[in-house]
Amino acid sequence: MKTRRFRLAFTLIELLVVIAIIAILIGLLLPAVQKVREAAARMSCSNNLKQINIAAHNYDSANGNLPPGFNSASYCGSLAYLLPYIEQDAIFRQIPTTCLTIPATGGVWWGGAWTAANNYVKTFECPSDGVSRTTPANGTFAYFYTSGSTLYGGYFGGSYPTLGKTNYTASAGTLGKSGNSFWDQWTGPYYTDSRVKIGAIPDGTSNTFGFGEILGGTVPNRDFNASWMGAGSLPTAWGTIEPPQWYSFGSRHTGIVLFGYCDGSVRIVRKIGASTDWYTTRWYNACAYAAGTSDGSVVDSSQFGN
Repeated sequence: MKTRRFRLAFTLIELLVVIAIIAILIGLLLPAVQKVREAAARMSCSNNLKQINIAAHNYDSANGNLPPGFNSASYCGSLAYLLPYIEQDAIFRQIPTTCLTIPATGGVWWGGAWTAANNYVKTFECPSDGVSRTTPANGTFAYFYTSGSTLYGGYFGGSYPTLGKTNYTASAGTLGKSGNSFWDQWTGPYYTDSRVKIGAIPDGTSNTFGFGEILGGTVPNRDFNASWMGAGSLPTAWGTIEPPQWYSFGSRHTGIVLFGYCDGSVRIVRKIGASTDWYTTRWYNACAYAAGTSDGSVVDSSQFGN
């Protein structure tokens, strides 16, 4: 009489080997998945900047000039003016016209547009950061702007979770319109109460920063975030320092910060160390020549990452 044996299960050793192999494969796969995810987020962020700069073009076509970097009377920033040109008319109609007159009339600040400001706008947020889901240590910026050679910022203490946030702001140039002849040779397209015509940028739209990424402070322990309603224009003088500060451009992308140029193209600027590399060749190209509208200098983008 013949018998046969059938094994219906793994031995313990075989099972442990299989688990170890699966763990190794997952360990190898996760970095690849993270890279793919970051590449997709970076592409989405680049598209946001492109849409914002194209919206600025359309605003210029409709109004004869670019929106102001910052409205000194209402404290509205440039992004608020672009809402109709990124298909956000419903939000835009909630903003009183007195807030958007340049300069605004009647002493109305954007608090009169609080309902509008409490709207999430996908185009204004980088998916790599998730700024609306973060809680800042110090507060949410209601506004920031340059005046003279000083950058000012006012913020609400606390997180204000429903207030619409942004990861993008306009470029004021090295220090905006400061009144100082040295710095003003690199005034950007967006500064306090500006009305720059896009067709009258002497250096050319393909050589001039329009908008760039911001974080609002150090990461992962964020100092601040910023409301899109009042996010005015930041100076480029401090460069893309890492970790970023509230007064500098910065991003969650590994090693780079994205900038949208006035022609609608999007390019990278490499992050540097914790200190600004003042007056180096890289600084002049990335923080002055590419930021100014009429300095007449040839931008060497290879100096800052392109």
